[in-house]
Amino acid sequence: MNKDTIVANATPLIPSAISIVRISGDKALEIGRKIFSLPENITPRKVYFGKIFNNKGEIIDEGLFVYFQKPKSFTGEDLVEIYPHGSVPVVKSILEACFMYGARLARPGEFTERAFLNGKIDLLQAEAIADLINAKSERAAKIAVSILEGKLSKQINILREKLINLISLIEAEINFPEDVEEIDSSLIISQLEEVKSQIDKLLASYKKGNLIKEGIKLAIVGRPNVGKSSLFNALVGYERAIVSEIQGTTRDFIEESLKIKDIPVILLDTAGLRDTEDKIEKIGIEKAQEKINEADIILFVIDASSGFTEEDKKIYDKIKDKPHIIVVNKSDLNNKPIDFFEKYDNIVYTSIINNQGIKELEEKIITSLGIIEKEDDLFINLRQSTLLKQAKEKIEEIENHINYLINNKEILMIYIQEALNYLDEVVGAISTEDVLDNIFSKFCIGK
Repeated sequence: MNKDTIVANATPLIPSAISIVRISGDKALEIGRKIFSLPENITPRKVYFGKIFNNKGEIIDEGLFVYFQKPKSFTGEDLVEIYPHGSVPVVKSILEACFMYGARLARPGEFTERAFLNGKIDLLQAEAIADLINAKSERAAKIAVSILEGKLSKQINILREKLINLISLIEAEINFPEDVEEIDSSLIISQLEEVKSQIDKLLASYKKGNLIKEGIKLAIVGRPNVGKSSLFNALVGYERAIVSEIQGTTRDFIEESLKIKDIPVILLDTAGLRDTEDKIEKIGIEKAQEKINEADIILFVIDASSGFTEEDKKIYDKIKDKPHIIVVNKSDLNNKPIDFFEKYDNIVYTSIINNQGIKELEEKIITSLGIIEKEDDLFINLRQSTLLKQAKEKIEEIENHINYLINNKEILMIYIQEALNYLDEVVGAISTEDVLDNIFSKFCIGK
């Protein structure tokens, strides 16, 4: 890791009440003293008020100063934070002075990267910081904080310890056969099965977490004039889509963002699916089919007044294999159950005119996707999911050849070590420069 001193504005360069300039590295305090009026002896973590100078020694502002002495700082290095007023010219002048006195501009995420490299946080916690900054909902932020506190790291480290313990037992048996009893094969199998079972639980959280972080893609689908646009408006909360009795009014998809139970939702109102000779409507229907394929869940809308028609069945056959909810709309005109879906649980009867069934539908969307809030909610990202899958595959490889490997402990130990290496990569105990560059380049400058 570079031992040079870095600086960046930790707040956006826009007019504001207060800004933050952060300096980290061996020269942090030395540079801080040159641009801020401080007493000769200062106490770490104490806030000082004083004058701020530019690179010509001119007073440009007054503000606050805090010094965090290594290793008790976010980065594990000497770290200085200066709080001037939120003037863009003032912040730029402070940065220019820092450059002149020996600091360089930090790369995106470099402060957090230094915290990781100096052992202040692991890679899971570093990624949680980015997730917290980019959280689109309170729930996503809450889960990111749990991971930042080390809850996911703890789970992964328990799995790592199990594999390390197995390797130690096998190695002891190989090196000291006369003093150490042969390890029971059932112990190896049970320990590996426990690790695999926990990995499966973590892997199951990936899709759920992605929905919570990125939002649900929700497509409203059905034949023309069943009330799709009315349902769209009811979910959005205002007249966003044109509602008309004329079939084929919606010729292109309409997209809107909203939240259901604090989960971000991208709602799509698609063109009514039917056979048509109208070229423009055909294009709209083709686009609707594309959006159906992209959707996480589909609201399949039926007109209660006309029941489940042959045209409805043709459309349903196209979407039935995707996660979906049957929405029987216009139930104020006919509240009789639809026989075809008599035994189907994911069905909601709605009446937009009477504002009936909308809350129930929102609840059904969340429960159908399995994203009901739980106290111990944690989720993994794509990088972590990929590594955990590789660890699981290595364990399954061991299980598939267990009879051979039990009699060839040196090879067994190599296999377990390979599985452990993947878990090490998850928390960052093993990491490459390319991986770190990819992770931290997605951070904002100053963090």
